[in-house]
Amino acid sequence: MASAAAAVPEITVTEGPLPPLPDAPPLDAGPLIRIEVDRSIRLTGPIGGACHLDAAATRAVLDTTGAADPAAARLLLAEDMLPGLACHIHGLLPVSGTAVVIGGRAVLLAGASGSGKSLLAAELLARGHHLLADGIVVLSGLPGPALILPGPAGLTLHADAGARYAGRINAPPPQIRRAGVPRLRHLPTAQHTTSLPVLAIFHLWQTIGGRDLEVLPARGLKGFQTMEGNVRQLHEGRILRGARPIFAEVAALLGRAPLTLLRHRRDWQAPARLADHIEAMP
Repeated sequence: MASAAAAVPEITVTEGPLPPLPDAPPLDAGPLIRIEVDRSIRLTGPIGGACHLDAAATRAVLDTTGAADPAAARLLLAEDMLPGLACHIHGLLPVSGTAVVIGGRAVLLAGASGSGKSLLAAELLARGHHLLADGIVVLSGLPGPALILPGPAGLTLHADAGARYAGRINAPPPQIRRAGVPRLRHLPTAQHTTSLPVLAIFHLWQTIGGRDLEVLPARGLKGFQTMEGNVRQLHEGRILRGARPIFAEVAALLGRAPLTLLRHRRDWQAPARLADHIEAMP
């Protein structure tokens, strides 16, 4: 059953110099995160740049001065790390992936960067299904019913794939991603606008050579480790929330939605093979 759309945390990001670090020692800190006494957060990007997030997790100041690739550093901080951090602050579970609505049911596509999630989503959209979220899939309600919240409209693809699918999805020509990273294109799509319970989770694993497609149910510890590896800002989330709540949410999610590994050979026919399998699920 669909529910009214809950709000995905939004952060207003401005660029400029960061406020100075306070003299007082932080409440907690990790390699990329520093939590101050006033609950504000200093986040450092792994490829350069840094940002300051206020205690309410609604406003951030971003500084990419000195980063070798300022556009990529801005993209990583503003569109990946900050939203993931805000989800943990608000008690939501952020997962790297894409969610597609198939027959009124939400399917979560997860996997490492480059595993084919967005290409598979584009293939499913070309077949008439609808996008629910892309990039960061936000889950609420855990450890109770797991709902996927609708994300911003549009699917982000690499340039060649964006051009390939733009006509099939009946979308305008793909646009350069907001952060200005040339290799990425933003493809406007039809968007589902209500939260839906997650029906199934498919973790993509891409290989060079080998079989066209192997379907491997993931249960127990293997399933848990696979799913936990998809949680955005997992280390920082553990610092902010503690490890136990995240553990409980991942376990509850797997108790409600089966996780299946889809190991597939890398080629241009892979999205169609994967989409055929997912569409055939009961």
